[in-house]
Amino acid sequence: MSFRQYLLKFSVASVAVFTLSNAAQAEFCKKYKQVQSNAGACGNCYIDVSSLGGGHYYTIVASNGWTAEARSTHGDTSLASGIGKWRSDVGHAFAGTKFEIDLEQQGSQLSMTMDGNANGQRQIIRAKFQCIKR
Repeated sequence: MSFRQYLLKFSVASVAVFTLSNAAQAEFCKKYKQVQSNAGACGNCYIDVSSLGGGHYYTIVASNGWTAEARSTHGDTSLASGIGKWRSDVGHAFAGTKFEIDLEQQGSQLSMTMDGNANGQRQIIRAKFQCIKR
């Protein structure tokens, strides 16, 4: 599936979720601590989210070796999608690889989905983070 197709599918799904939820939009926190991941526990994993362009564009920097840029989806500041890359010196299968990222803020929790390839195989990482700095 191409990135363009992926964004189109995600956009359609986001509209459906937003329309059904009627939940208030919550802006992203500045710092999160990872509390759960299908890639394994990481007690020292944090992400910093910096807002650019009035809260619709973001840079995400992770303590475990990846960065990403994302933008809000349909003007909803609790949803964002974008592209990221692992540093080449992280010492695991993801080293130097690019990925697509989706973020969803729900209260003080952030859900993240990272979709990329490692060693020629598609890998999807799902993680939850807890806001520790607004």
